[in-house]
Amino acid sequence: MKYMLIHVLNEAHLGDMPPEVEPELAAWADEMVGRGVELDGARLARTATATTVRTVDGRLEVTDGPFAETKEQIAGYDVLECDDLDQAVAVASAHPTLHVGAIEVRPFDDGMPTPEVPETVAEGKRRYLMLVCADMRRAMAAEREAARTGAGAEDEEEDTSTIDAWCESVADRRIYGFPLAYPDRAVTVRRVDGRIVTTDGPFAETKEQIAGFDLLECHDLDEALEAARTHPVASGGVLEVRPLWD
Repeated sequence: MKYMLIHVLNEAHLGDMPPEVEPELAAWADEMVGRGVELDGARLARTATATTVRTVDGRLEVTDGPFAETKEQIAGYDVLECDDLDQAVAVASAHPTLHVGAIEVRPFDDGMPTPEVPETVAEGKRRYLMLVCADMRRAMAAEREAARTGAGAEDEEEDTSTIDAWCESVADRRIYGFPLAYPDRAVTVRRVDGRIVTTDGPFAETKEQIAGFDLLECHDLDEALEAARTHPVASGGVLEVRPLWD
């Protein structure tokens, strides 16, 4: 099963990063890639470079900054392939991010293919991570009620035609992307007083949560934002666009 590790930290504490973190990070990546666990991953530029796209009173609004103003912000991601959640949590527990931050471990929806990411960026382009964020509380409540009552088993599959159409329209810029499972299936891993602590739920309790992501390769931020503006979630959710670390 495939899982996403969402790395979060307080940028004010970046100066507290121990000097051994960088070699530890390289060793972690080498081990996980060698074991076939790590499928993709990258560090994000600072939150000051983030741009958020949302709809306000029926019109698109673009603002500087991340989708949620929380103390801890997303600093990077990894895509893993593990036997189960316990193995994914164990992989996260060994990551150097835990020196100064936390890691949210969340499964992808079923059916995610193995991502194919070119090793080098095309000349004249830059990669951007587009976080697709939405208020999923109503959908989660409906799923729990269906599980409790046994209703909904005969329902038709979710209509993904608008998402499929968007993917096709930005095929020249989109490398890959996929939806995540609901945030109530997330586990957050932290180091507290030298020991690993896991808690159920996402890293931040906000109304809008990460619902999926897309990795884009564009000439500039304007081109990435154009892709975000046309995404179906922009009509009712939020899209954060941020460049990867140089």
